[in-house]
Amino acid sequence: MYLDQRALTRAGIHDPLLRESYEYCRRLLTAIGDGKDIWRGSLLLPPERRPHLWTVYGFARHVDEMSEAAIETGAGRAQFADWCTTAMADLESGHSCEPSVRALIHTLRTWDLDPTGAQAFLDAYLMDQRVTEYSTFDDLLGYLRLIAVEPFRMVVAVMGPASRPAGSEAEAVALALYLTNLIRDVAEDQRLGRTYLPLEDLDRFGVTREDLACGRMTPAVRDLVKFQVDRAHALYERGAGLPGLLHPQCRGLVTASLMFYRSYLTEIERRDYDVLSAKPRIGPAHQARMALRLGVPLVMSRARRSASGTGHTWHREGAACS
Repeated sequence: MYLDQRALTRAGIHDPLLRESYEYCRRLLTAIGDGKDIWRGSLLLPPERRPHLWTVYGFARHVDEMSEAAIETGAGRAQFADWCTTAMADLESGHSCEPSVRALIHTLRTWDLDPTGAQAFLDAYLMDQRVTEYSTFDDLLGYLRLIAVEPFRMVVAVMGPASRPAGSEAEAVALALYLTNLIRDVAEDQRLGRTYLPLEDLDRFGVTREDLACGRMTPAVRDLVKFQVDRAHALYERGAGLPGLLHPQCRGLVTASLMFYRSYLTEIERRDYDVLSAKPRIGPAHQARMALRLGVPLVMSRARRSASGTGHTWHREGAACS
């Protein structure tokens, strides 16, 4: 908690209401599953950048949870749509009474980002309420550019590009990360009535939505999953140069994240592409090895920089909701 409060101060966030809004986003992360990994990873960033990472991912997690609840229950879809509409208007006006939106507005101002990216992200979740399948990979790409690429551009901005713009590399990495999640979640998405793998790919390998829903790991399903895994690997390769385009103090975290997520593909390959019988996970032993390989040197480097007193403090604050 002390480190988190110190990060808010180092980021120049002093207004009590705004600090609580950022803290709200941090709590959204630490309360739910994979979000804890994002918060732990943020500790490897310079303190003044951490709160902005919490906000981007905390806001995204908040929207995701509300969307899933609306889809699973069949109720509350109108309320979710109303919330998204209000959030879009707040992003446009620059003022909000919703904590996660208030913090995101401040982050967008701090890094001079256009709110249309966040609005596009909300559009993607509204699509999820009515679209349950994608005919072609190009159709899927249109969705992924809204739900994955746009928020990742915010993350890249927080990481502070150190050289040329990282547009193409950032897009490739965002697509790779999200496609990895889609491959992992095939069975779970089927239970929610959604098929993200393009129907043209299912047809190519002779797989039906019913095959995926029934959990039958046939040779055709394995070929389908292998095709998607190879596609994700190709995207990771296209984005491999991204860490080198970021601020030197942020490169290690991005490198670690890429290694971590790509290890899911390795696990899927190890399981002979079976993503239906159980959700692929990274075991504690493998996580520990990656932490030792990447985390310890990063922490030691961060400690040395902290001791030397280097770092940058941001001072811009957004208006609180009255």
